[in-house]
Amino acid sequence: MRKKTMSIDEAKRHIETLSGRPLKISINKGRKKIVKYDGTIAAVYPSVFTLNIKNDKNINFLSCTYSDLICGQVSLKTMQNA
Repeated sequence: MRKKTMSIDEAKRHIETLSGRPLKISINKGRKKIVKYDGTIAAVYPSVFTLNIKNDKNINFLSCTYSDLICGQVSLKTMQNA
């Protein structure tokens, strides 16, 4: 398990600042399986946030918890050229 880098409240504030921006999303599925998507944050809730995935035929939305972000299972980066 990774070392905790931020609190839940800090993670919520970070997600709220990224809301509406185009993002590069990386999700660690385990056993060296990392899936990458392009998308935006669709909604922010008290326990989870939802991601709107673009350019994927199979997946339109994903929901993630703030602990996924803290533990490193989900990584969000803003796109530079958008």
